[in-house]
Amino acid sequence: MTFELRDYQKDAIDGLYNYWAQKMGENPLIVAPTGSGKTAIIAKMIQDAMSFPNTRVLVLAHVKELLEQGASGLKKLYPEAEFGFYSASLKEKDLTKPITFGGIQSIYKQAFNMVPAPDLVIIDEAHMLPPKTTTRYGRFIDDLKQCNPDVKIVGLTATPYRLSSGYLHKGEGAIFDGIAYDIPVTMLMDQGYLAPVISKGGLEQIDLTNVKKRGGEFVESDLAIAASDPELVRKTVEEIVTLGADRKSWLIFASGIDHANMLQDAFFDNMIYAEVLTGEDSQKDRASKIERFKNGETQCLVNVNVLTTGFDAPNVDLIGLVRATASTGLYVQIIGRGTRIYDGKENCLVLDYGQNVERHGFIDKVKPERDNRGDGDGEAPIKTCPKCQMHLAIACLICPDCGHEFPPPTLNHASKSYDGAMISTQVKPEWFDVENVTYRRWQKAGKPDSVRVTYHYGFFKEISEWLCPDHGGYATTKYMQRRGQLGAKAKTTSEAMDECQSWRKPSRIQIKPDGKYERIVRFDYEKREKKENVIHVDFSFEDIPF
Repeated sequence: MTFELRDYQKDAIDGLYNYWAQKMGENPLIVAPTGSGKTAIIAKMIQDAMSFPNTRVLVLAHVKELLEQGASGLKKLYPEAEFGFYSASLKEKDLTKPITFGGIQSIYKQAFNMVPAPDLVIIDEAHMLPPKTTTRYGRFIDDLKQCNPDVKIVGLTATPYRLSSGYLHKGEGAIFDGIAYDIPVTMLMDQGYLAPVISKGGLEQIDLTNVKKRGGEFVESDLAIAASDPELVRKTVEEIVTLGADRKSWLIFASGIDHANMLQDAFFDNMIYAEVLTGEDSQKDRASKIERFKNGETQCLVNVNVLTTGFDAPNVDLIGLVRATASTGLYVQIIGRGTRIYDGKENCLVLDYGQNVERHGFIDKVKPERDNRGDGDGEAPIKTCPKCQMHLAIACLICPDCGHEFPPPTLNHASKSYDGAMISTQVKPEWFDVENVTYRRWQKAGKPDSVRVTYHYGFFKEISEWLCPDHGGYATTKYMQRRGQLGAKAKTTSEAMDECQSWRKPSRIQIKPDGKYERIVRFDYEKREKKENVIHVDFSFEDIPF
């Protein structure tokens, strides 16, 4: 039996096989956002592997729920599959089947007892792998390689980096050696496979002044104290109740058990039935609470460090971040709890009381701390309107929700706000009249010179593009596309600098925020009243290899 995959799922599988065929590495990652159908991708990988005789596949995960989900999906999509579990939590330890779903806590000492040795190992929620190779995952994989040096390892994750460090495929001791395919979260939302997310900052924010960091993350005890101010809890819950009035399933992330209980009491005071879920709950109680939440008996579920990965509740249409995290991975995983589609669900509202959205930015643009922000104390990629708490692009001048005007920027930033978006493609571009254009030779060590063209507009605002005749490849192709629009004849940077003052100047430009920065998406070279004659340029500063 062969089952049908979505186009992007097929592309992910093809990307994996191309990765191996082109000898790019042996142990790649597939980046699959929450709700993208990771189970189907895993099932197809297993089905393809089992088409070869005497093949053995091992699926590893860190919690029993992921093992159950994977096995259930496999049985549905590939009924002929012969599989077993090796998990103490599931009360089954079977190594006799060609396909094994194993809990790492149970199976990590069993590598030499798996006969024949696995040919393919699939690791679900791969971002949970600890960075040290001496951990259970590391030792187990080393043992598997001794049994079968040709074993291939594939990791699937929504976030290809650990919750507190850099990329999974980089650095000393990395188990993975590259990314075979990355499914864009924006594409999934555009095509209706995921629900969009919008955000708004809470009127009252947790004061993080005295909350220290350890290992790159906020210290839990300090955070719990800061979040548990009774007045703050009261105001937070009242605001959630008000803003969530038209939403049915609220998933709240608390800063500790005592804090979660305080939130629950406050919800009760506001006539909202809420349950608290923590790591101290028994498996039976946990399952019961989750089931009541999924079927709508419980409107509000307050959890403490539990429902961040492997939790599937498509009905979630409001997420309350009543905690702070410095972890990019954890932030993305939390937001992912609200992106699954559900009947009658238009989007998921994220209410942020820990400055997380400002700290991390668009969920399709975030990067791990070690590779992007150093100690994490740099400029926030998103800001909050002080009047209505709408999350806005960093360069927003006027809040579209309440009309609040921000002071003019002093840096090279200018854009239009985006109505609480959390995805970069939700941002609307804006036209600006160009007052002047200046040119200068741009030099960077180790790179050919280029021409920096700066467009001046508005009240002392500016934005630049770089034209690169001498770079070769993509950058030079972009310049050649622009020559006709500019009326340029130059083929080199030096020639361009000689003639640039005579280039055509646009009457206006269209600018779109792109993460922390902005990019020009269109130029209008005609008179302003002839708006129909607009030249579109697919150009981003990130395209230039500086």
